[in-house]
Parts: sequence; C-alpha cells; structure tokens
Amino acid sequence: MSTTPIRPRRSPVIPRPAGPSRRTALTALLALAATGTVTACGTFQGQDSSSRGTNPGAAKGSSSNYLKPGERTLTPTLKGTTLTGEHANIARMRGDVVVINVWGSWCAPCREEAPELARLAKETKPLGVEFLGVDIRDSKSAAIGFERDYGIPYPSVFDPDSRTMIGFKRLAPRAVPTTYVLDRTGKVAALSIGPLTYRDFLPIIKGIAAETPSAAPSPR
Repeated sequence: MSTTPIRPRRSPVIPRPAGPSRRTALTALLALAATGTVTACGTFQGQDSSSRGTNPGAAKGSSSNYLKPGERTLTPTLKGTTLTGEHANIARMRGDVVVINVWGSWCAPCREEAPELARLAKETKPLGVEFLGVDIRDSKSAAIGFERDYGIPYPSVFDPDSRTMIGFKRLAPRAVPTTYVLDRTGKVAALSIGPLTYRDFLPIIKGIAAETPSAAPSPR
C-alpha cells in the first residue's frame, strides 16, 4: 500500500511593518521623555509636580525634538535670581520665543555647546527670541567664570539645588545640558537633550519664531 509523504508545514510569513518617519520618531521620543522613560541621553526618571528637585548628570548623547502647535500642552513656570542678582520670570517673557538652557560649568557637554548657544542667542535676538540659562549644581564663581570664558550674552538663573525646573513637571530635566524652546504663548515647542549645534538648532528656533499663533499675546 502506497503512502503519501507528509510535508512539513511552512511557517507563515509575517510582513515587517514599515519604519516610522523621522517626524513620527521625534514626536514619539519626546512623548517618551514626557513619561519619564528616556535613558539614551542621560537619566530621565519619572517625576511629578510635587518633586523637590532633581539631580541630573551630564548627558551621554543628544537629540532634538519638535512639537507641532496642536501637540503642545505644557506651559511651564520658572522664576529665580540670576547670577548677577536680578529677578527672572518666564511668565513676563510671553510674546517672545524663549530658549531655556539648563547647564553647569562642571558639565563637559555644556562646555561643548556653549559657543553654539552664544552664537544662536546673538543671531536670533532680532527675531524676538530671548535666551535664559539655568545653572544647576554649581558654585557662583565657577558659573560666572564659565559665562565669561564662553562669551554667553544672556542671563542665567543660579540654581545650586536644582529646584527651579520643577515648574516643567514631567519634562523637568534629568540630564544636562537640556534646552527648551517655548513658543510665544509660553508652551514647550521643542526640547533638546544633550549638546546642541548651531546648524541643527537654528532652523528649529527660526521656525517657531516665524509662527503667528492667534492666541499669542502681544510682545512687550
């Protein structure tokens, strides 16, 4: 009696999904940072608005992320005393695009990006862009020397206890340097973790500065 050979079953072929677009990937990365799960560029750990401070270390990589106007939900608060003894409050800067850089003189990536930030601040000021630094875990003398050595043209809030950024809630920095761009309504429109460059970050700032949101208050 003849028998029909049994052929082994073939495993079904599962198509691989197409990779995400660059814009989708950037938005997803920022969303991960918001939930406290990004670790590639430092240590973003979960933090809520009741936290009393952060202890960020130097970033180990870099990424820049942009949010479209309809995706911007966080309007942070930040105020404090600058290295020169003046009061700073971002609520008074509404109507301008505000770039906030969190740094420390002890941070090697901060030294790497300092000349880039100085150039960006000088070249974007005519566009209605203001810069504000936040100096954390530092001594005042070291911070002032850092700004002098790198020609930083904008003020920095002195925050040795790393408490000033609590007003950024889920986006409070867990690595330095971290840079934020607030649109003219005060919402977070972009986030850069790690050392940024003039070439890569200038288009982000210029694009946000060119926006004309209907809800934006008139400049001061």
